[in-house]
Amino acid sequence: MQAIKSKLKKATATPKGRIIVLSILILFIATITGGILYWNTYKKGIIRNKLESAIREKSRGLYTIKYDKLDMNEIAGSLSVFNMNLSYDSIRYTDLEQMGKAPSILVSIYIPEINVSGVMTPRALIDNEIVGRKLEIKNPVISIIYTNAGKDSSRAAPSKEVYEQILGNLDLIQADTVLISGAQITTSSRKTKKTSIRIQDVSIALVDVKVDSSSSADTTRMLFAKEISITCGKLNWSSANKLYNYNADSISVSSVSRHLHIKSFRLAPTLDEEAFVKALPTQDDRFDFSVSNIQMKNINLPQLFDENFVADSMLIGAATFKIYRDLAITRDKTNRVGTYPHQALAKVPVPVNIGNIILSNGFLEYKERSHITRQSGKVQFYNIYASIVNFTNDKDIIAVNNTMTVDVSSRFLDLTPLKVTWLFYLAHPKGRFDLKGSLGAINAVLLNKLTEPMGAASIKKGKINGVEFNLQGHDYGMDGTVKMLYEDLKVILLEKNKESKEMDKKVMTSFLANILIKNSNPKKNDEARVAQVHFDRNTNRSIFHLSWKTLFKGIKETVGIKK
Repeated sequence: MQAIKSKLKKATATPKGRIIVLSILILFIATITGGILYWNTYKKGIIRNKLESAIREKSRGLYTIKYDKLDMNEIAGSLSVFNMNLSYDSIRYTDLEQMGKAPSILVSIYIPEINVSGVMTPRALIDNEIVGRKLEIKNPVISIIYTNAGKDSSRAAPSKEVYEQILGNLDLIQADTVLISGAQITTSSRKTKKTSIRIQDVSIALVDVKVDSSSSADTTRMLFAKEISITCGKLNWSSANKLYNYNADSISVSSVSRHLHIKSFRLAPTLDEEAFVKALPTQDDRFDFSVSNIQMKNINLPQLFDENFVADSMLIGAATFKIYRDLAITRDKTNRVGTYPHQALAKVPVPVNIGNIILSNGFLEYKERSHITRQSGKVQFYNIYASIVNFTNDKDIIAVNNTMTVDVSSRFLDLTPLKVTWLFYLAHPKGRFDLKGSLGAINAVLLNKLTEPMGAASIKKGKINGVEFNLQGHDYGMDGTVKMLYEDLKVILLEKNKESKEMDKKVMTSFLANILIKNSNPKKNDEARVAQVHFDRNTNRSIFHLSWKTLFKGIKETVGIKK
């Protein structure tokens, strides 16, 4: 340094030397000034060209990016972009498709406004780091198009760590807050052009966002953020066969409160009962479900982002379930072994563990149209309270506790109390489950709303004082005990009049039936009869069919009907 000062002093000791040094300084200042003027004049064009070429290169010419306006202030560390469009080139996609390199997903994005504030410009220039205060993306419209080509990108692992792909040539990206507001998202098929999922009014808030190698290893972060909250106004999609629409309203989830809330969910059939039956080649249930005020407490969001569904509890305020089936339609030949509820839960492709699920107030209606009478009866359950304990398919938890308990209390036909307990043995090789319950007293004549259309029988008089059952089921059958206490039972069997739609009495058959029927249980001075029942499962049928048929067989045997 001393040598440089000495040479500089000698160089400026003469007038000629001072002129040379001054000329160099002027040239240096002019160069800097010219560079600044050039940058201020052409910086937007430089950024636009760099951005557009980067997008083209990264996507192999598939995507282009355009925007109307860019405002930039390096001193304040702010940037605003208006009306940005990211779109794909259909001609280039066709070329990639012919080469066998087409992607499985295409994306189209329109963002009216992007604002970045509080960027520390020197750190970006010197340390290769982008550190800012806030990134805000307003009202983006995102279209995701499935092409059914190439490798499934949703399941394929990236060749590099995700954070490395985001960083590019940078060492760090950090922001205090990232806000996305008013987003609209749709998914569709490129082949059919039909929309499959529509998500409206999505807002996402990320707090303390940090993208680098250390944050990638931080298990407390989600999407590289310490805190995350998501709200969604509406979520709509249709079933693959277009027979149902799914609708969810007002969804919110927060990593701070660890709480997920859904205001309402609806599974709505697109066809009425008659049209639904005609639309299918074989017999099937038609569902119409609505659920409101769904709350999940102490949900583990980091695990949820890692496709593990874990929560302490799930509370459902109210629910209505309606099911319709026409028995005159030909059944399919599907073998339904392995489809019991606990077996279906075991097949869910992601780990699920919810400690307790509670339904506070529910209604269930099963409506069945008889193939004999061609009339419909409705089995209805009111004021349902249900609790499910240990709802899980986690093998580690099942190793400690292998039972899932479902307790249900309701009012059968809104006339008498019904209590049922299901005990499912998780991971049992033969699908074992237990079922026990009780039904309160009821005037038997009130059951005609079910027996006449569904069973071709009319109860003329009688009183049921109570029913108790304790049954054990597995993949191929059910065994147990059924006890029904009743008195003064009299039944008339019916047949359909060929000349009209009315049901007539089967006089002789009814007479013989009432001779066989034991009018009371217990009879005077006798102990109550308890039916020991066995029923072989029709493997084409569900767990509910097996349970009902076993119970019904026990009831028939109790009253003296063996066939």
